[in-house]
Amino acid sequence: MNSNNSTHFIHQTTKAALVTAVALALLLPSGLAGAASSSAAAATTVTSEDVKITAETGVEVAADPSKVKFSKEQAIAKLKELFPALNDATVSRVELGSNNSYPPSPNQMVWNVQWQYDLGNSGYGFGSEVDAVTGDLINTYISFPRKGNETYYPPKITREEALEKAKAFISKAAGSIKSTDLQLEEGDLYSYNNTPLFGPVQYGFSFSILKNGIPSQVNNLVVSVDGEGTVTQFSKPSGGLEYPSAQPKITQAQAEKSVKDHFDVRLYYVPVYENGAVTRWVLGWRPTEQALYSLDAHTGKRLDQEGTEAPSTPVTYVDVPQGKEIFQPRSESTEITAEQAAKQAEKVGYIPAGRKLASQTLSNVYTESSRKVWMLSWEEGTRSMGTPPQQSYAQVDAATGQILNFQSEQYNFDGKSKTNPAPAGAKKLTAAEAKAKAVALVNSLYPKASSVLKQIDYGDNWSLLPDGSGYRYQFILLHNEIPVSNSNVSVNLDVYGRLQSYNANINQNIDSIKQAPEAKITKQEALEAYAKQFQVKLQYKQIGGYMVNSSYTEPKVKLVYDFAPVEAKNNFEVLDAVTGKWSYIYGSAGNSAGAVEASDIKGHAAEQALAELVKYGVLVPGEEGKVNPDQEITTGEWITLIAKAANPNYAGYNSVNNERKAVAGVSPDSPDYEAVSFAALSGWISSDMVLQTESKLSREQLAVLLTSFVKYNKFAAYLDKDPGVSQFSDAASISNKGAVAVAVKLGLLQDDNGKFNPQQNVTRGTAASVIMKLVELQGKTDQAMGSNPQY
Repeated sequence: MNSNNSTHFIHQTTKAALVTAVALALLLPSGLAGAASSSAAAATTVTSEDVKITAETGVEVAADPSKVKFSKEQAIAKLKELFPALNDATVSRVELGSNNSYPPSPNQMVWNVQWQYDLGNSGYGFGSEVDAVTGDLINTYISFPRKGNETYYPPKITREEALEKAKAFISKAAGSIKSTDLQLEEGDLYSYNNTPLFGPVQYGFSFSILKNGIPSQVNNLVVSVDGEGTVTQFSKPSGGLEYPSAQPKITQAQAEKSVKDHFDVRLYYVPVYENGAVTRWVLGWRPTEQALYSLDAHTGKRLDQEGTEAPSTPVTYVDVPQGKEIFQPRSESTEITAEQAAKQAEKVGYIPAGRKLASQTLSNVYTESSRKVWMLSWEEGTRSMGTPPQQSYAQVDAATGQILNFQSEQYNFDGKSKTNPAPAGAKKLTAAEAKAKAVALVNSLYPKASSVLKQIDYGDNWSLLPDGSGYRYQFILLHNEIPVSNSNVSVNLDVYGRLQSYNANINQNIDSIKQAPEAKITKQEALEAYAKQFQVKLQYKQIGGYMVNSSYTEPKVKLVYDFAPVEAKNNFEVLDAVTGKWSYIYGSAGNSAGAVEASDIKGHAAEQALAELVKYGVLVPGEEGKVNPDQEITTGEWITLIAKAANPNYAGYNSVNNERKAVAGVSPDSPDYEAVSFAALSGWISSDMVLQTESKLSREQLAVLLTSFVKYNKFAAYLDKDPGVSQFSDAASISNKGAVAVAVKLGLLQDDNGKFNPQQNVTRGTAASVIMKLVELQGKTDQAMGSNPQY
């Protein structure tokens, strides 16, 4: 088995950009939210003179060896000095140039060093990058396997001590960065949210690097330090983009007036996420699209997400006329085949001649576990090393036959649309004809389009692509005549009317809104509330380098005045129009950014354990800031808590099994299904048992589940007649004496005045205490605890 961590490594390289992207996406209304989330790759875009784009071969990397000032031998030596663990690994490949991401980095003067670590029959691969000119470390993610059953908690160093180690490491790793130019981003989204309680303790720090003394969204540096004080990850921008003058021509006062004059909010249905899924909806006031446009500090012009001057006319919503051809979902109980799905896409989308169906996969939608889609790709010829394929792509609902996504060119981030021959006898469409074509397509592809969608009118000639190669259109979903945030449909046509891209980014959980709540907070009150939470801030910002509304925008850095949060937690809030309170719309992520603190645990017997679970996002306080520590929990809630503590991304593991069927008697429709499936994969429970997840969890049932978690089932059978349990005054009412003996001997559960109280229900406070005792028990049992899914 070879476990290559390059994908994770690439993700970590752009983590700092993703922090900003996620936060911005939470604020943005429907159409722009997708654009913001695409900007996660903003730090790795093509603009450098060392990168050449060709229509025939895609991206051709061409670093110049004559410019090297820091040799590959020096790079390898520096990496081994910074990360002593690399002395146990071997260098498998060294290249000049960065090809770990697409689009490629603007700075190709980089040593790309690939490492290989062998352990028996297993191999672990990961990469590092070092600037070939300055000698700065650009990124490394050290990923070695666990060495047996180790003790991780409590960690040897505190978070404050880890921060000092991180700063000292930066000074050695990237000498070109002045310590005075580093600003710690408080309330980092990744501080705890993606860190499990079980396994190595990891402290994550994100720094903003000042450029010319001004904060920059482009320059973010990420360092991870484990509980032992060892740096395990480092990433910084590789450079390559030009920065404009740091001297603004627009004053702070002028900027504040302009932003205030253009700031506006409107009502949206806003989804509240937990573990990647929508758990509820909020009727909230949030900024309109135009309200979040940046103000160019040099020109005074307001810039949209593409970096062009924003139209002076407001964005409006226009009715969608009913078309002649209306989409009708399939009513059959059987799913369509891959061939049928492909025909659906080929019927409406443009697939260049010569491309054949090359890949077909039936998968569950991550955010909608009960929904299956066909993921299809059409390719031509063979792939070139280091470049993405020339590929068309589609997603089709296997049950309804609805096309959810289509891309004529899936990888078109270089901004150079491939020239395709015009259809025989075809003429170019006028703007009116293109709009009519788009409306007809939406009617034929989206259910009840004319009654549930509105077209977004951006004004001027926005629909015409900047390069004149086609037209684009955006539609937003309405529910109870109110727009739904993060739910939109986009259509992109070429000048001949051929469908180039289609995306129905619609949250299907909108059906969970049963009633239309009445807004009690006025628009004026909402405007005043946002004015207190946000400020006008001068900063460098990258615009472009990603797809916005089906159109690629070249990356560039601008000096702008932006609508920025006063505190990091403000990025994760929306103003509830019913209660007037700020609602955190990204669950644990908002909590990890310091957004929520439990208000009802102070003085509680389990206060410390509860606080730790809240910090790691295992327990998430509700709207009132309460976790209700004395509330009794169900069996399903216990399994969810322990799964989240072991792996915050536990729900994603079920995507490897496309056949969703009942596990341990729990159906796929159950809210506990993901956690129960993960527990079964991890060997904590048997998939053949029958769990009553909605029933209250008793202390004796908890003892049984704990015995399985620590893998002491056989030992529990041996302890079935243990005298320690027999001494309990209520021993006669204990059925699983061996499991109780294990739980008591390990210190996970205690007696109460000589009684075990086997039928007493478990509270959240008790559950939190038990979980933290398990965390502290790591390394003291014969087998490692935590998650190790078996497929």
